[in-house]
Amino acid sequence: MNTFHLEILSPERQFYKGECLSLVIPISDGLIGIMANHSPLTAAIQDGELTFTKPSGEKTVCAVTNGMVDVTGNVVKVLCESVLLPEEIDEEKERRSKDEALLQLKNKQGHKDYVLSKLALAKAVNNLRVKQHSKGKNTHL
Repeated sequence: MNTFHLEILSPERQFYKGECLSLVIPISDGLIGIMANHSPLTAAIQDGELTFTKPSGEKTVCAVTNGMVDVTGNVVKVLCESVLLPEEIDEEKERRSKDEALLQLKNKQGHKDYVLSKLALAKAVNNLRVKQHSKGKNTHL
């Protein structure tokens, strides 16, 4: 099978750089799959679960937050705010973040604080979903 070069980057680290068989990434209107020789594309990434398959056949699943994906030639660059493997997600910490964000949303607050609370809630729920999915759970959050 044909491969393409994949780079997944966040402000904290270079998460992955290497060859890839396929990539499934969350965008605003659902999931998009990318394989070798994909047509050029630039799209916004939504919070969600990103999956890529290495040439060995090994699949890697991770939680990503907002960012961009760029496909040019046979090179795909994913730039996102954060990217975590399921084992890197602290479930208890994410539950606390979710509860705190929900509490903040119930309080009267300015627009900026409201938006920040919504973003924190979305990130925590996404991380919990990916963590639980990796354990084979389909628990309602």
